Amino acid sequence: MIVDSHCHVSTSRYDEDRAEVLSRARAAGVAAMIDVGCDLASSEASLALAEAEPELVYATVGLHPHEAKHWDEETPARLRELARHPRVLAIGECGLDFYYDHSPRDVQRAVFREHLALARELDLP
Repeated sequence: MIVDSHCHVSTSRYDEDRAEVLSRARAAGVAAMIDVGCDLASSEASLALAEAEPELVYATVGLHPHEAKHWDEETPARLRELARHPRVLAIGECGLDFYYDHSPRDVQRAVFREHLALARELDLP
C-alpha cells in the first residue's frame, strides 16, 4: 500500500490540475494522501479536499512554525472544530523552526504546546 504522508494538493498551485494529480495518484496505486494544513486557511482547504475526495484524501490541521505569529484567541477553537472532523487524522503541521525564525521562538514554543494539548485532548497524533 502506498500512502503519501505529507502533501499540499489543496493549495492554489493545484487549482488547474488537481483532478489530474489525484487521478494519476490513484492510477499509480496510491491508497491515501494526507493533505497537511499550514495555517487556518490551508487547514480548512485540506479538510474541504478530504471531504470532496473521501476515498483518497485525509487532512491534518495546524499552524506551521512560520505561521505561529498569527495565532490569536480565536485560533484554538477553530482548530479544535476542524480537528474533530472524522477526515482529520492528525494535528499539524506543527513544531519548532529555529533556522528561519519567521515567528519569534517564544511564540513558536507556546503554539507548539497548544498543538500538543489539542492533540492530547482529541487523541490525535
